[in-house]
Parts: sequence; C-alpha cells; structure tokens
Amino acid sequence: MVRRLAFVAVAVLLVATFSFAGEVEEAEGTVKAVTSADVTVTGADGAEWVFAANDDTLVKAKGASHKMKELDEAGEAKTIDKFMKVDQKVTVKYWKEEGKAWAKEIWVR
Repeated sequence: MVRRLAFVAVAVLLVATFSFAGEVEEAEGTVKAVTSADVTVTGADGAEWVFAANDDTLVKAKGASHKMKELDEAGEAKTIDKFMKVDQKVTVKYWKEEGKAWAKEIWVR
C-alpha cells in the first residue's frame, strides 16, 4: 500500500513538472493594461510584455481571499482583472509556449 501511494505521489509530481512546456521565467514591472484574459506589464527598462492568463494562473494580492469570497457569493467569474489594476507593481512568473507568454503566478505588490 505504501509503495502504491509513493508511486502515485511521484507520478503526480512528474505530471506537474511536465505540465509547463517551457522553463519558468520571471518579470517585474508595472501593470499597463489588464483584461480578463491577459495583463500587459512594463519593466523598469521600458520593456513590455503581454502575459496570457487561464484558470491555472495564481494571483497573489492583498485582500484576494476576501475578493474571492465576494465573487463566489455574487456568482461572478474570478478573472485577473478583478485582482489588479493599472499602475500596480507586479512580479510575474511565466513560461513561453508557441510564441505566447503564459502567466503561472502573478504577485501584486
């Protein structure tokens, strides 16, 4: 039984590891624009990135758990534009797949 559980745990870790097509990178900057599907971030050096978001994108922000509860109670979708706004500082962990940058995690500061 223990061997079976250990095998399942290892299998889950392997699937999680290979679920991202590319290497995870990190970018820091200021939100220039945000929609329900993506966020545009400008770096300190003027570089600009557009990060796509999906249901697996994790947003860390002050008050986010309360906002999640409010959205649940109202029956509204939990999209990234509900948790950040233009001119906020963010750190984005992302990977690239087929020429597109996908946000894995966004930390709103």
